[in-house]
Amino acid sequence: MNENVNYAILWRSGDIMSNYYNECLEKIENFIQEGKLSEASRLIDEELSMPYVPIEFEEKLKELKKETLPAKKKNMLSDEEMETYIEKGEIFQLLVVKELKERNIRQYLDLIQRLFDVTESMLVKISLIEICIDQQLTEEFKINKDGLDVHFVPAACVLPQDSDGFDSCLEYLKQWLENEDPTLYDLCKQTALKEAYLHLPFEIEETEAEDMAFAIVMYVSEMMECEETVKKMLCEKNASQKATFELLLYSNTI
Repeated sequence: MNENVNYAILWRSGDIMSNYYNECLEKIENFIQEGKLSEASRLIDEELSMPYVPIEFEEKLKELKKETLPAKKKNMLSDEEMETYIEKGEIFQLLVVKELKERNIRQYLDLIQRLFDVTESMLVKISLIEICIDQQLTEEFKINKDGLDVHFVPAACVLPQDSDGFDSCLEYLKQWLENEDPTLYDLCKQTALKEAYLHLPFEIEETEAEDMAFAIVMYVSEMMECEETVKKMLCEKNASQKATFELLLYSNTI
């Protein structure tokens, strides 16, 4: 009887460890898919350094390790180089942003704030904000936006693809354009995404969604020189035609 109990305990223990190894592999694979190769590599090294590693698990870890190696061989910037590049203009600053994307940026909070302070590039600012939100930083940062100092906590912000307001904007574009003019519809979706990113660290509110959608359609139709035709089509769709949403695309490019 005791023997059965012991076997049950051993089986349960093995099952728990099997779940642990599967979850660990899944976590590493997710890191790799998200481009967080340094974090994947760190976790692999931690697991390989354990006193006991099952053979199958070890082999899989070594296979995954190979997928993280290319990033380590590609001219990675040192901390000193990143500090220097910050002062060298947009192209070099974007290299710093690209490097930070591969790291745990909680170790670079001062450098991030200095990059926000120094850069005049909207693309650099938006790209850096995106990384900070993606890694859910809970520290407060300050950026200058259109001459105003804006304080924000990345963990409290959302990216456009996670925003209900932006989703609503896309839904209006779909209702108005998908069947009537698929080409215009695709261009408007792309343009709306750019506009939403320009608003970071703020998000598009649901109350702004329809007005933003109308502004986007007008912006794109102007460039395509079909503004009057599109206005007529929107009128037939009973779309709101309030010109109250001020597009940042008119004064910024990314």
